[in-house]
Amino acid sequence: MKGKKGQLIAGLVLLTVGSLFILDRLIILEVYTSWPLIMVAVGVALFLLNPHSLASWIVGGIGVIFFVVNFGIAFFPEVEAWSDLIWPTILVIIGILLLYRYYHPPSPLPPAQRPKQEEQAGKPEEPPNSAGS
Repeated sequence: MKGKKGQLIAGLVLLTVGSLFILDRLIILEVYTSWPLIMVAVGVALFLLNPHSLASWIVGGIGVIFFVVNFGIAFFPEVEAWSDLIWPTILVIIGILLLYRYYHPPSPLPPAQRPKQEEQAGKPEEPPNSAGS
């Protein structure tokens, strides 16, 4: 990724990683519990670049699921028994997102934003209208 897109993703990831380390040093949130927030930041960055991107929802969603599971296990050890449901839940969420995109396709671009195509390609050129001859 080049240019502004790369800057956006890199900026959000560095902001997230730096914040996680600050929170770890302040003993507010531990890094091993909150590392999935990096995936959430990448998902948010991808979403900001293209709101219709399925990848942004998948990466961000997986990050949220991992964060909730890690947070739950760290603070509520009895939840660890539920951690076996992570991957099946991720598969269900991805399936729901794919079905959503199937039934709600992205809207077409307005005419002003459509790429210009050769409208005259394949059509014979019409001679100018000569009223005087």
